[in-house]
Amino acid sequence: MKYIITSALVLLPFLSFSQSIVSYHQSPNGGQAAYAYEINNKFRPEIRLYANTLIEDLYLKLMLNYDFINKENYELYSGVTAFTGINEDMTLVFPFGLNFYPFDNNNFGFLMEFSPSFPFNGSGAYFSGSWGIRYKFNKKE
Repeated sequence: MKYIITSALVLLPFLSFSQSIVSYHQSPNGGQAAYAYEINNKFRPEIRLYANTLIEDLYLKLMLNYDFINKENYELYSGVTAFTGINEDMTLVFPFGLNFYPFDNNNFGFLMEFSPSFPFNGSGAYFSGSWGIRYKFNKKE
């Protein structure tokens, strides 16, 4: 099953070439490979494969992000996700992020994200942050 999910995350951007985005997030908790599909330049569902240090710790995170500010060179967004993490406790997360594209073609860029997280088990809220790279495939005209 993990092989199928990993293959899908690698192949999907090439199969659906319009408005597709791939990214990699790095944080002290590990890395996340992501695939997103941008709808109307505002709404962006995203799937992330989170990899901790062991293969057994792989899990998926499904996110719904919305661009509050969407300019040519940057996007400011927020979203929501609920996932079962490594400790098997359900957690509600509200990511806030910035994507910026400093180059002329605006396809390759960088990202920063800050995420307050609220575990349902009552163990206490915590914050996490990540930085990374992002690539937007050309949109069909």
